[in-house]
Amino acid sequence: MKTLAAGGTVALAGCLGGDDDDREDDDVEEETPDEEPEEEEPEEEEPEEEELSDIEQLVEIFDDQPMNDAQHEIEGENREYTPRHVWKFVAEDSLIGLHFDEPNPEEASELDYITIGKKGLFTEESRPGPEYTHFHQHTADSWEGGHGGEEGDEGYWLSHIAVRDVNYPFHDEEISPRVDYDFMVTTPPAGSDGHSTEFESPGGDEGSLSAEDRNALLEVFDDAPHNDAQHEVSGEERDYTPRHVWFEANDDVHVFLHFDEPNPEEANELDYFGIAVDAQFTVNDVPADQTEEFTHFHLSEADSWEAGHGGGDTSDEGAWLVHHSVREIEYPFHEEPIDVGVDREFMPTPAPDA
Repeated sequence: MKTLAAGGTVALAGCLGGDDDDREDDDVEEETPDEEPEEEEPEEEEPEEEELSDIEQLVEIFDDQPMNDAQHEIEGENREYTPRHVWKFVAEDSLIGLHFDEPNPEEASELDYITIGKKGLFTEESRPGPEYTHFHQHTADSWEGGHGGEEGDEGYWLSHIAVRDVNYPFHDEEISPRVDYDFMVTTPPAGSDGHSTEFESPGGDEGSLSAEDRNALLEVFDDAPHNDAQHEVSGEERDYTPRHVWFEANDDVHVFLHFDEPNPEEANELDYFGIAVDAQFTVNDVPADQTEEFTHFHLSEADSWEAGHGGGDTSDEGAWLVHHSVREIEYPFHEEPIDVGVDREFMPTPAPDA
């Protein structure tokens, strides 16, 4: 009996029985073995896009340029950033910033400060308030050259709020999270007059947050330091607490954005930029004893957002909040509109001693 060749076909004439002599020659039709199918080249896998860290995402979003290019030099190289800082305008004359632990923000691993800037002049009249300790010119030959200035120079008055324990050369010792009244103090000439915000920043980025930037920030400010019952907005369960979104800067401190609408996804303006420091509802737990700045305590667990305001007992856990306004606003707890600065009237919740 013939064996089938691999891939071939054999046709037999006559029967299979009988002697070999009686057998007629077999007609064998041999077919050419089937051609092996061409092997398909494996598709090249698209390299997986590396997920950006929260800090990397924030650096991408805070991409406005309030300072001229000469101030972007870091360690001898021209960068897209001013040393340690990235910026975002949130109104025609005010901006918010992030101050990192490394000169090059792309290499940062920790957030040291949040900062709020207001356009103005290097004069006593133009300084918005005591929290605005540092003046920085918008145009200078270098970053260091932008600190302070001559009377009447244009730039920004800056306030800094520490979000972790830090020790900079202008501190006598390490400081904890607080409004930093010792941040690189630049004192304008006594009695100096003049205030103008009509100049244009080098990048021309003035104005409110765009919807695109707002949405990008909502993606990063997505932490939830409060229980689900406090996420109800206008009777619906949301991903956000009313008006607020949160970013965990470290184990003890959240940075927050406070918008003009209960549902942050529908917001048109940013009202406040601030921090929340984990604590208990006692006056002894107010960060750095700054009771005038950290006016509001909010519970971590409550039946609703409104029920979370303040506390009932010194053992209640939550956070003390400092709200820094970023534009002129008016809320029910204000007797009149307030301008940019630490809001020392923000929903006070006086706490008892421990």
